[in-house]
Amino acid sequence: MPQYRNESAATENLQRYLRQLSYHNPAIFAPPIDGVFGSDTARSLRDFQGAYGLPVTGSADRRTWDVLYAAYRASRTEHTQPRSVAILPFLTTPVLITQGSHSFAVTVLQHMLRELSALYTELEEVEITGGYDDITYNAVKLFQKKNRLPESGITDVSTWNAVTDQYNMLFASEPYL
Repeated sequence: MPQYRNESAATENLQRYLRQLSYHNPAIFAPPIDGVFGSDTARSLRDFQGAYGLPVTGSADRRTWDVLYAAYRASRTEHTQPRSVAILPFLTTPVLITQGSHSFAVTVLQHMLRELSALYTELEEVEITGGYDDITYNAVKLFQKKNRLPESGITDVSTWNAVTDQYNMLFASEPYL
């Protein structure tokens, strides 16, 4: 759970988390994000507590904060769109690249990993083949480990976005938002 210097910042984050969850769960009222813990925020919090099997108190105790923050992070991960890569700015399809895949997206991934080897000297040199081979799999797994992502060797949206963010920070002249 994050630490806050003032109640208004804590309330704003509470509202932001509840608002994110309300986008995908119609049982949760969407509160305003204004830093004021008013009746709309209390209503949204009660809706959340009921939906997540917590005591419906309308107050944010430690347990509610923990469950809320975990649900917020899970929702952000689940509903995040793949980020554009400077060399591939309009990728809009879901990303899930596994060993044995052959595609342009694999070529782009291999290119980014190859360029990022300047940061990750332990990476074997990834050959750009368009095929998700053992070397690419191992490079992805090492990247995931270094970035505290689940070490599956599979390039899902979270892994793709982490690789893309680092690549874009190093090589893009303008970030794509």
